[in-house]
Amino acid sequence: MQKRDSSILQKVKDNAFYVALGLGLVAILAVVAVYTMGQSGGKLAKDDSDVKSASEYVQVQDSDKGNAVGTTGSVDREIAKDDNNVTTDKFMGAPVDLEDTDEDSLVAGDSVKDTTEKTTEADSTEDMAANDVKKDGAENAEQIPVTADAGELNFNSEKTISWPVSGSVILPFSMETTVYFETLDQYRCNPGMLISAGNGTTVKSAFLGKVTKVTSDNVYGNMVTMYLGNDYSVTYGQLDTIYVKEGDFVKAGESVGTIGNPTDSFSEEGSHLYFEMTEGDTPVDPVLFME
Repeated sequence: MQKRDSSILQKVKDNAFYVALGLGLVAILAVVAVYTMGQSGGKLAKDDSDVKSASEYVQVQDSDKGNAVGTTGSVDREIAKDDNNVTTDKFMGAPVDLEDTDEDSLVAGDSVKDTTEKTTEADSTEDMAANDVKKDGAENAEQIPVTADAGELNFNSEKTISWPVSGSVILPFSMETTVYFETLDQYRCNPGMLISAGNGTTVKSAFLGKVTKVTSDNVYGNMVTMYLGNDYSVTYGQLDTIYVKEGDFVKAGESVGTIGNPTDSFSEEGSHLYFEMTEGDTPVDPVLFME
């Protein structure tokens, strides 16, 4: 047994160089293997990190895209607030914080709404004031019908009027006794006078006055009523063409209209002007005031 052990030991001694060389190679291989594994582990870790970063980047991009729906490009907003907390937005090219934008929009919207309501209220107030002025003006015009170029309407019993047309009197004014109406075949009171005038004859204003009514009926045809002042008015009837309108001031001698065909109530009397004069609501004889 000792002899066998000595033989093995002797062989080891004889091959010590090769044994040492083998152990060295094993050690080198181990070192290389450890280094290689370290490098691979670092690279794997780095790759994992890159993959994670890339994933987060994609998520962030997707999130930004979701928040930036309805916008074009990247917008950068700088927000500056003054002492009154008024926000001013400047867009420079980076993503917009839509939450802040919505709040700013609401503030701006409320401001615009308030401004609009105030403007509308002011306009309404101005319109009401303007309407009141117009109303007052209209009432004053009715009470004191004057114009700058026409003068004051101040007719009275001491003044005279001119004949509106040249012609003979077919039917005189008659409120105390009756007169015969040929077409109607009746005796009746006559609140005006019928002055003969051919169809198309121009009717002249008898005195300075303001047109208060332009009317028409089956008895006296187309009519123009003018206020002369101090409760005096005149009416021109049986007209065809009318040259004036309500509100007009017509000087003495200016055209009022033209004579038309007589109505059915006066067909037998022929073409004429129906001329009536009143003081208040009371008919008066125009002839008493004619030149």
